[in-house]
Amino acid sequence: LNITLKSIRSGIPLRAMDTMGCGGFLLTNYQEEFMDYFIPDEDFVYFESKADLLEKVSYYLTHEERRMEIAQNGLRKVQEHHTYQKRVEEMFAVINQ
Repeated sequence: LNITLKSIRSGIPLRAMDTMGCGGFLLTNYQEEFMDYFIPDEDFVYFESKADLLEKVSYYLTHEERRMEIAQNGLRKVQEHHTYQKRVEEMFAVINQ
């Protein structure tokens, strides 16, 4: 579960990447940047209100197979596209432009 501080208005928290990178199921508040790299309800799940959070917690606690499928998708996406090696390569590409 990731609940970002209200003062943080953009970005993907490291906790979210760590959770998915360890094969965990990520349930997080909405952050627009997630949509640039991940697919909601396929790689992770987001909530928009307390009621939505409680509904999704209840659902995913009783649907283990679906929860595990999403967790595996998130893990695969992080392993393929979001490693430290990939980030360093992107930094060097920007520097060399």
